[in-house]
Amino acid sequence: MRFRIHVAFFLALLISLPGTVLAQNYPDKTIKIIVPYPPGGVVDITGRLLASELGRELGGNIVVVNKPGASGTIGAAFVAEAEPDGYTVLLSGAATHAFAPWLFKSLRYDAVKSFAPVTQVTEGPLALCVNSSSPIKNLDEFIKMLKKDGDAVTFSSSGNGTYPHLSVELLKQSLNVKPVHVAYQGGGKSITALLGNEVQFSQNHIPIVLPHVKSKRLRCLATTGETRSATFPDLPTLKESGIDVTASAWFGLFVPAGTPPDIIDRIYKATAAATKSATLKERLAAQGDAVLVEGPNQFKEFQVLELEKWKKVIGNSGLTLK
Repeated sequence: MRFRIHVAFFLALLISLPGTVLAQNYPDKTIKIIVPYPPGGVVDITGRLLASELGRELGGNIVVVNKPGASGTIGAAFVAEAEPDGYTVLLSGAATHAFAPWLFKSLRYDAVKSFAPVTQVTEGPLALCVNSSSPIKNLDEFIKMLKKDGDAVTFSSSGNGTYPHLSVELLKQSLNVKPVHVAYQGGGKSITALLGNEVQFSQNHIPIVLPHVKSKRLRCLATTGETRSATFPDLPTLKESGIDVTASAWFGLFVPAGTPPDIIDRIYKATAAATKSATLKERLAAQGDAVLVEGPNQFKEFQVLELEKWKKVIGNSGLTLK
């Protein structure tokens, strides 16, 4: 009987050892942060800022690898299929982990089951803007326009299924209004259209609109966060104005499902320490983003809530992508 107990204990110890040994030696080779978007964008910049600070905290080499395509799902699938050893980490957000399951007919990954969440890293509200030549001066006038003019009102976005598109779909459903969507290839072209009065408004990422607000070519009416934006502290949020819309673009770290919990904890704690860097915070603030680091459990709960929220919005919109 004692022999069986010893054997069982030894087997249990062997099963637990691989993760423990990995965690003790981690990292002993280069960690890749996969950014599923092209170089030079907001997510890429965030990834490179984080990689520099995270490398110091973990005592290892970290590189950013861009794997863009299909609204971020190509890079997300790459990580989902990677070895679950903590050396392949995804930096992504709602596009791949809250929108994609409802937009695409098929995905190479499950947004929940294929990954282990590590931590959220940032959040950044969008800004509702009109051309400075517009007669619309404030949010009340804007809402009156939407309700009065119906589908004669148009708005631009960075493309079908992007945050600037879906955040307005949420606004439409909340107010029961019907402005018409005009999709452009990227945020720059979307704002160029607004500057040229091709559309009446855009609800877009703060880094994209900020230079034009500073030059007084655009007028911002509100932001979409839970609380006021540090970039535009004088602007009301839609929520505080009585509109049931909260839509902050968030990004966080994910690793493949099956990654040892000890390694996930190492990455989470290192991220929490790395994001205390004043330089990193300042650079992110310049992009309109704020640091928000929470543990794996909180991040998973948040992601599941986001999945349910956007499932309803996307379902009601009737939007699908290939």
